[in-house]
Amino acid sequence: MTGWALVLTCVSGGGVAGIITTLVGGLFNRPKTRADAVALLTDSALKQVNELQERTSEAEREALAARNELAKARQQMRELAGEIDAAVATLRTWRSAILTPGIELEQLRAMVRDPGGTINGRHL
Repeated sequence: MTGWALVLTCVSGGGVAGIITTLVGGLFNRPKTRADAVALLTDSALKQVNELQERTSEAEREALAARNELAKARQQMRELAGEIDAAVATLRTWRSAILTPGIELEQLRAMVRDPGGTINGRHL
């Protein structure tokens, strides 16, 4: 069989349909392959962006919680500093009274007496 006879046999036996189908499919699949690649890259990028947004949101929530905790700690420190200042002032007053010549023991007890009737936290 010559080359032409082989081509005619293929064409007549449905070979042309197979060749045309392959060529047409190749032409149309090529853009589809590009579109699939673009879609895959886009999906991958979106996943990474979403993960980064979630991590950023989590970090922001943790930072906000840390700031709130710091603000509470600072407020407690201010309150404690005020209490310490008051206690130091009271101790200085007591020391001054103790060192005052001629002060009576009952006067000192009255000075350190709490409103609840205790002396320096003790019942006497």
